[in-house]
Order: sequence, then C-alpha cells, then structure tokens
Amino acid sequence: MNFGQKLQTARMNMNLTQQKIADDFFITRQTVSSWENGNSYPDIMTLLKLSDYFGFSIDEILREDKKMRLFLDKKDVKHDLKPVYRSVLLISVILLVIELLDLFSVIKLVGWLGWTIWGVFVLSIRAFEMLSKFDVSNTMGFKYTWQRKLKALLHM
Repeated sequence: MNFGQKLQTARMNMNLTQQKIADDFFITRQTVSSWENGNSYPDIMTLLKLSDYFGFSIDEILREDKKMRLFLDKKDVKHDLKPVYRSVLLISVILLVIELLDLFSVIKLVGWLGWTIWGVFVLSIRAFEMLSKFDVSNTMGFKYTWQRKLKALLHM
C-alpha cells in the first residue's frame, strides 16, 4: 500500500474529513487530496507529524512507497543544488554585464580577455541549463522566459 492509500485509509478509519486534517496541519484540503491521490508528498517533517497523528510507522511507509523515497531523495538533491544554481546564475549575469559594457565601449577589454570571458559565459549558461534539466518542473522558482530563448539560441 502506498502512502496516499495508507493516509486515506487511516483518515477514513478515524472518521475524519480531508478538511479536518488540513485544518489540524495548517494546509489546504487540496494538499491532503493531492497526497491521497499520489500527486504529491509531504515534506519529511510533516510526514513525521502525520505518522504521530495517525499512529503509523515512517519506516513502513518509506519501505512500501518507492515513489515517495524517490521524491524525498530528489527534494534533498534539489535543496543541495540550490546554492550552486544561484551561483551559476550570478556568474552568468556578471559576465554578461561585462560583455555588454565592452560591446558598448563603456570599458575596453583586451582581445583575448573578452573572448575568454565570453567562453566562460557560454560555459556557465551550459552549466545552468544542465542544472535546470535535473527537474523538468523546475520547482526551484527560476523559470524565466529568457531561459527558453537562451536555450534556443545555444541549440542553433
């Protein structure tokens, strides 16, 4: 039995509504529904609270639901990648500004230095793209239109 089924069964056995669970955990009823339907999972702290609330074992849930373990692993990796992702974005923006300043003759870079900066900029954009591919839904909140345009330019 997966987590959603187990949650729904426990809730119904206690004659509780999704709204009651939502109110007790300060979340929306839709979130509880999403958990029960297997469309999403709670974070680990909420999972601990749910196990206490319903009296089921975390070990039992995690061992039975492979999708939940994959979700939690992926969430940990995303959390660990967030600073790297932001750093690559910052480096890309700084290098782009330097290149634009050189292009509009605000500063003058020596020939090889300009090309080196341009190369590092392109590599940082490639790294940024690879980090974005880690999760198609890109839940880290950096989904901008310019990324799609830049991706299209790089793949020409």
